Amino acid sequence: MNLYYLGPKGTFSYLAAKQYSLEKEVIYSHCPQQNLYDVVKSVAENDDAIGIVPLENSIEGTINIIADSLIQQDVYAHGEIYVNIDFGLYANEGAQIEDITKVYSIAPAISQTIQYIHKHQFAYDYVDSTIQGLERISFTEAAIAPLGSGELYGFTPIDSHIQDYSLNITRFLVIKNHANFDKDGDNTILLISPKANKAGLLAKILNTFALFDINLSWIESRPMKQELGFYYFFVQTTTGKTKELDNVISILNNLNFKVKIIGVFNAYS
Repeated sequence: MNLYYLGPKGTFSYLAAKQYSLEKEVIYSHCPQQNLYDVVKSVAENDDAIGIVPLENSIEGTINIIADSLIQQDVYAHGEIYVNIDFGLYANEGAQIEDITKVYSIAPAISQTIQYIHKHQFAYDYVDSTIQGLERISFTEAAIAPLGSGELYGFTPIDSHIQDYSLNITRFLVIKNHANFDKDGDNTILLISPKANKAGLLAKILNTFALFDINLSWIESRPMKQELGFYYFFVQTTTGKTKELDNVISILNNLNFKVKIIGVFNAYS
């Protein structure tokens, strides 16, 4: 079975894919992709495929391209993985921090190390993956990449643990192109779409879950891209497909919402 992720070797997505393979004790054919869109597209078009994609970061919040893909593409969540995020500053051998004038990385990595970047007055620019930044290294230019990844390509960090917040975790989803979910899953992700834009939509959703004492561990909104102020809502419940959740879905349907189950899985531990 093919396992798709944002490559190349050494990215946080690669680490998440490696972690998933070890936990499942299954040998997958690893298929690194150049961007997250291609990861999702490959999974959507391949019945014999799994994808590992980042959904949210504890500092930066939701990864919008993945949230939108869950709306627009035929992919579904079948699991989750947590990865601790730790960045290093990689440069040429012998370089000192004082030698560096510019750094390269992906946008989320730049955002998560921006205080460090400003402290050292670095200029910065973006690349498609953290590992791609290693290709830009020169005597005055460095890369911000996952700690431990640069060594795979012959580089050594000149500074470590440079993220702005020590508690930095990214949650990845395990996606497939079908909705044959694990019947024993203890978490459910729903996509809730209002059929009309009117006051109190979110309150109605939250009150319905509260009525059945169902806890929500993730709430997110994404624009419908039809008119300003019109949103989809994601919610993740800490319950599987239970009778109580069926009642919630039935009530929301009666309240003029469209509800789609886009994930059922066991919470990561």
